[in-house]
Amino acid sequence: MSADEIQRFIIQNKNKKICGSFKTEQLERLIIQIPNHVLYTQTSYHKMFLLALFVAMGTTLFSCQDKEGKKQKIDKIEVIKDSIALKITSNKDTVKIKVPPVNPPTPSIPESVIYRTTGEIIVEDYTEQPEKPIDYEAIFKSHDLEVLPTPEYGFEKFYAYFHNNYIDASKIEDHEGRVFISFVVEKDGSLSNFEVVRNTFNANEEEVIRVLKTGPKWIPGKANNQIVRSTYNLPITFKK
Repeated sequence: MSADEIQRFIIQNKNKKICGSFKTEQLERLIIQIPNHVLYTQTSYHKMFLLALFVAMGTTLFSCQDKEGKKQKIDKIEVIKDSIALKITSNKDTVKIKVPPVNPPTPSIPESVIYRTTGEIIVEDYTEQPEKPIDYEAIFKSHDLEVLPTPEYGFEKFYAYFHNNYIDASKIEDHEGRVFISFVVEKDGSLSNFEVVRNTFNANEEEVIRVLKTGPKWIPGKANNQIVRSTYNLPITFKK
């Protein structure tokens, strides 16, 4: 058999026991090459299969004899870095049997991966904004005051004074109603900036303002314990 025929025969019967003899001119040197990853890989199945194959081939070749009755010996077994190969070297031909390299198993990928992150709280420098200075000359609303303004002698005497001093020749005696008037209580207790907001009595608005303006002073309101100017809404009721 030629070297090519020997190669084809070994490949076709690689999973079977092979026994036979070779002529000296067909086979003078026998070298078995084993890749180093076969010896160090963790895949036991492939390692055992390949080593068993080489042992079987070596044992078979050891049992073969030449014409003189001498057994053909394996010259050497080499550990190489490349692919698996069994090389038979003769005077004329070189026969190689190559086995594909063994790839490591692909690691399994979990169906779902949950990523968790941890955050770090960073406290930045905070510059406190200075408080805006309060303008105590401004006119304050009632809800901004700590102390509301009030008539100097109380509301009961104030209303008595108003009705005693209000004069309107056109008023109807059997008519009732109310007048809502807004004004500013100054720091000195005087009243200013009058505005009639609502008049259901049909009262003489000028007369209403005159009586309030010439009447007794009020006690002014306070904000932050400071006397300030402030607005005040006053209802005045007219009865029969």
